[in-house]
Amino acid sequence: MEDYFDIKTSKINGQTVCMFGIFDGHGGSRAAEYLKERLFENLMKHPQFLTDTKTALSGTYQQTDEDFLDSERDTYRDDGSTASTAVLVGSHLYVANVGDSRTIISKAGKGTMIFFNNH
Repeated sequence: MEDYFDIKTSKINGQTVCMFGIFDGHGGSRAAEYLKERLFENLMKHPQFLTDTKTALSGTYQQTDEDFLDSERDTYRDDGSTASTAVLVGSHLYVANVGDSRTIISKAGKGTMIFFNNH
């Protein structure tokens, strides 16, 4: 299996923060494992994490991707990963995805697909 998940909870500046992620590796497990190990750590270090979480998510996804590609530059591997994350900051839920993964929230058996668009 090339799938990983990560769950983190924390208190930052008095705010409760919960992060959930599912990472589906393609062509190997290295990219999905890299996301599990670093994505949320990078997000919590982002200077706008609490003040502009949407911008922080977008920037963190992009920077983590660039960091992974840089770390694998000389390996000639072809790993990749989808990612689907939900981040709860206080009472605000932010959802982001990369690749063909999607997040669906269900209430009373009725599902709603959530999209994150940074454009």
